[in-house]
Amino acid sequence: MAKGRNAKFGIVYHDGEVHVVRKMGVPEQNIVGVGRMSDVVSRMSAGDSLCVPSVKSFACGAYDLFCKLQYLAGNGIEFQSGNERYLSFSAIKPMPLPTRETLRDFATREEEFIKWVQSSRLDLKSKTMLSNKIRWEFMANIVLVFENNGIKKKGN
Repeated sequence: MAKGRNAKFGIVYHDGEVHVVRKMGVPEQNIVGVGRMSDVVSRMSAGDSLCVPSVKSFACGAYDLFCKLQYLAGNGIEFQSGNERYLSFSAIKPMPLPTRETLRDFATREEEFIKWVQSSRLDLKSKTMLSNKIRWEFMANIVLVFENNGIKKKGN
């Protein structure tokens, strides 16, 4: 796997998404499944780019997404989403404050709902299922807020 200044890496959830990150300029050898994400991100450095077909492939919930994007931005790593281009950022074009605040609000609200579920009298299985459903719903809402035609859109 290539490493160096301004290298592009891609994270995909399934093989059907590989073509999207390839169209984003990621070399085949730098595309990995979501299971190897930690390994890839730990080897990235400032100036590198992380490309994903959609934030749904990258994070399991709003809080997870917010934390990952904060980590990338804090380390000077560019982020590109093929489906939600309004979430893309770089050192030259940082994420706008309203976007960051919107993501933080989604993450905070998701976390509050999950804490409420965890403190409820539901059995463990129901708590787990409901928490996963909450995460899924918040990710679906983020996608709706920031979705576009992605890579198909002219000028993207």
